[in-house]
Amino acid sequence: MKKNYLLMLVLFVMPLMLGAQVLNIGGHRAPLDQLNHIWLCSVPQSTFGSDFSAQVVYGDELTDLAIDGTAIASGDVFVFDGVAGSRQYTVTAHQGDSLITGAITFTWLPVVELDGNFGNSYRYGTVTVSEPDSVNTEPMQARLKWRGIATNTNNKHKRNYRIKFIADDSTKMNRTFFGLRNDNCWILDAGQMDFLRVRNRVSTDLWLDMARKPWYADSVSSEIHNGSRGQMVEVLLNGNYVGIYNMCEPIDRKQMKIKRFEPKGQVFHGQLWMAYKWTQTVTMSLPESRRPGTKDWDGFEVKYPDPDEIRVVRWTALDDDVWFAKRADENHELLDSMGYHFDIPVMQDYYIFIAALQALDNESKNIFYACYDYQLNNRVTMVPWDLDICLGQNFAPEVNLPEMVKPDQDLSWIMHLPMVNMYENVEEYRNEIIDRYKELRQTVLNTDSLVNRYRSAIDELENSGAAAREEARWSGDTDLAKKALDLSAEMDYVENWIRRRMAYLDEFVFNPNPNPNPGPGPGPDPIKGDVNGDGEVSVADINMLVDIILGGNDNSEGRSDVNGDGEVSLADINEVISIILG
Repeated sequence: MKKNYLLMLVLFVMPLMLGAQVLNIGGHRAPLDQLNHIWLCSVPQSTFGSDFSAQVVYGDELTDLAIDGTAIASGDVFVFDGVAGSRQYTVTAHQGDSLITGAITFTWLPVVELDGNFGNSYRYGTVTVSEPDSVNTEPMQARLKWRGIATNTNNKHKRNYRIKFIADDSTKMNRTFFGLRNDNCWILDAGQMDFLRVRNRVSTDLWLDMARKPWYADSVSSEIHNGSRGQMVEVLLNGNYVGIYNMCEPIDRKQMKIKRFEPKGQVFHGQLWMAYKWTQTVTMSLPESRRPGTKDWDGFEVKYPDPDEIRVVRWTALDDDVWFAKRADENHELLDSMGYHFDIPVMQDYYIFIAALQALDNESKNIFYACYDYQLNNRVTMVPWDLDICLGQNFAPEVNLPEMVKPDQDLSWIMHLPMVNMYENVEEYRNEIIDRYKELRQTVLNTDSLVNRYRSAIDELENSGAAAREEARWSGDTDLAKKALDLSAEMDYVENWIRRRMAYLDEFVFNPNPNPNPGPGPGPDPIKGDVNGDGEVSVADINMLVDIILGGNDNSEGRSDVNGDGEVSLADINEVISIILG
């Protein structure tokens, strides 16, 4: 009773504190960002690029409100001319004796308001989700907490959140957003260490498009989602703008459609675990002994059934698979039993996926393993999670590992992925994975398609005005090691990285006859006399030498010094002529 009274008190006081700071524009809620003195209003994208005629409604706490110098009584219609990203319309008003000055701006991303005092354990608060097509949205009761490991230390500012929506009596309350699932649990992912801010969201969408369905999908449901769906949003915390977030679904039993636990008789069916840190147990190479009754096993954590709810822990399926993988690695027991323990098509897609994106933080860890029904068999399928560290992104803003993240990095870093030897040492599986890679290169892994996927996400942020707000809020913050945040420049870097990465994989990795020098570095020695690097020695190389000698730029990376005398001269032209003449 005391808990519910406290909850109601908190939820009653919050609207009184914040109500005067909210405008209603054409039915769309516009909360005040007190940090920047801007009312942020989510409207349909079709509103942008034209004039927006909307009724402006506000509470009795405000008086003398004017927009761009025009007095507006509550209920009046105002024409916002030429709505565009970051376009601002000045506002003045009085709240009591205090003068309020600020501006109204529009976005087509959803706007999420979090109100409450949050920390590492669940606390009561309210969440308001204003979608661009929705009107008259209201705060919803919820319990929230911070989430994350490296992103959740004492010195961090842009926090990740887990949200559990509740009803008046504190019981679960399901909510649906963005046309996604109807559930009480949602996640706000800050992209705190990502200089592109959308790596996780867009990469997860890529996985959802490229990965084959889990092995049991055809017999269970077409609605299996072996990845987290979501939407980029803009977030205010207690009235202060905290930037763009990925509001997404968690990975759980509902997403994976695994079979329910039977409380009566405590019969285990579907099971779900997460690998959250690198260990030899997680790599399935040298598993530690497991203590009975614990929900953690040296880097693995039980996710379903939840031990805190059922008071029982069962590791049986994953335990069998981990020890099989260890034996298989030692004794090469691969062909006969692999498909019983692991979802091979999904594992192949996962290998290609993290290799293409160079997802360094998803090799062995940040993986969910799901077993549909242990009573049927042990087979587990894989789901990636937390894809911030990919596409040339370092592990943290203060870390600088250029060799590790360069696009022509080989795959030695994947050496600990469970069952990775299957791809490298068994010809049948290697051929399968090469064929699958080539198939994907024609569709979702086409280079231009990949680039456009990420660039479209950045265009969305820039054109809605969200990118500028994010950069202004977080550039120079210690979360980013005081570095500048420039989404456009980072996207240019990512495009260059993707183009070089896919070319490298085509030639040196997913190739039945790879170049004998596939490791990091310049690759095979250049052909003597091939000054322009086109793979042959011809008159074109003589023309390039003439241009260099006459003062043109030398972009040959040293190939122009054909005779090796330390300078580029007529002697090098003569050397090329001799090579051509044989």
